[in-house]
Amino acid sequence: MKKNLLYILMVGVLIFQYACKKNDGADGPPVISKVRSVDTTKRDSFFVKSVPGTLIVIQGNNLGGLKQVFFNDTLAYFNPVYATSTNIIVTIPGSAQTVATDPKVPNVIKVVTDHGTVIFPFTLYLPPPAISSITFDNSGSLVYINGYNFQGIKKITFPVPGTADTALSYTVNKTFTQITAVIPPGTAFSDSLRVYCTFGAAAVGYPPPMVVTNISNENATAGTTITITGTNFVGITRVIFPGGLDGTNVLSKSVSAVTVTVPPGITTPDSVRIIGALGTATVPQLFDTYITHPSPGYLSNFDAQNNSDNTGFVGWTGGYAKAPNAAISYPGGTNATAVFLQGSPMANNSGVGSQGNTGFIQLNDVPWVSNTAESISNYSIKFEFYSKNEWSSGAIWVMMGGWYKWHNYLGRFEPWSTSPGGKYEPAGWVTATIPLSKFISVGDPTINLWDLKTFPSSGSPASKFSDYPVNALCFAIINDTGAGLIPANTLEIAIDNIRIVKGH
Repeated sequence: MKKNLLYILMVGVLIFQYACKKNDGADGPPVISKVRSVDTTKRDSFFVKSVPGTLIVIQGNNLGGLKQVFFNDTLAYFNPVYATSTNIIVTIPGSAQTVATDPKVPNVIKVVTDHGTVIFPFTLYLPPPAISSITFDNSGSLVYINGYNFQGIKKITFPVPGTADTALSYTVNKTFTQITAVIPPGTAFSDSLRVYCTFGAAAVGYPPPMVVTNISNENATAGTTITITGTNFVGITRVIFPGGLDGTNVLSKSVSAVTVTVPPGITTPDSVRIIGALGTATVPQLFDTYITHPSPGYLSNFDAQNNSDNTGFVGWTGGYAKAPNAAISYPGGTNATAVFLQGSPMANNSGVGSQGNTGFIQLNDVPWVSNTAESISNYSIKFEFYSKNEWSSGAIWVMMGGWYKWHNYLGRFEPWSTSPGGKYEPAGWVTATIPLSKFISVGDPTINLWDLKTFPSSGSPASKFSDYPVNALCFAIINDTGAGLIPANTLEIAIDNIRIVKGH
């Protein structure tokens, strides 16, 4: 009886093994019949080419016992759970070669099983190239072409007269996202720069426009040298100030910066224009608004101490420098100015109340905009500042509220934190910008921002101007950056021309 039972069990095991072997497809060579998408809505979508990185299904017979899958000789990872005798779900390796990088690739899928190998014709291709932007180098002889899929480049052409319109040479970075091309000789006409690759072409308008992004001092006085920054500053010939006045000492520092001396005779605010080989570009903000301090929007130019309109302030424990003394202590400014004079040591995280008097300035509650239902999203508080010494710790807090009741919204300014080496070096009068979206509320009206020892780690900005209960401001210097004690007389910072401006 026991022998019969043992016999039956042995036969059962053999039958089971045979069945499993048969299910694994080991009874014949592997065969690939087609490739399809894993998307259930595209199950009838069979294809013979795809891009690297795509998840696909290889279908056929006798595919069990899978050991390896290759795409153009690049080994692909597969999960055995998703490999059966009829289907293999696998992702084409993102590193798999195409004819764009190697013209000799076999363009096949190779499936290796424990009972044979099968090869299936399958082409790997790349999406066409795309160009997002172009800029020049400082010499104007190179152009940086930014985008993606810059593989298998055939040629790069420029809109220049004649037949020699192809880049003299070029290089591509390792991620195929930037091309550095040598521009062919000739004066370009307005058309397109084109990049031709194995799997398509991309074009972008050429020559690119010159764009101004910033001016170092928006309220600079005559004789002051300012810096204008932007992109594609090629062949700069003139900088024109309000009233059609030409700036002097125009000097191109790089393809993204030019310096110029402000001419005398400006009588009204207007735009500054820069003219070069690529046309004309306009500075996005009005220049010399201090002359007329337009209302609403201009909060204080400090020229009349303790005024009640938008040219004055309520009071302070900060300093005040009248003209002409202000021009001696802080040269290049616009008449009188407010000053932070840190006359005593500032302990870290000690609160505004012990910031090292004299060091805070309070402004009137005056109109900021005509329509308070307008969004604050594209507005900023701007002012000019003059740091007499190196600035490497401590910040200017800007608080909204009322006299000693600053509990609405709070912003901060610390240019040293984004300066090389964490040190802001004196640079004359410079325009500061704090987007209103950076002013946050701590959400508790009982908290006086005056008493905070550190800047809030979180908070909500306003949505529109009507969200601000009042428009009065307090500017204060405070040591909250964890840098330890700031010795007395380390910070001496003048500020002027505080205003609300549309744009950043």
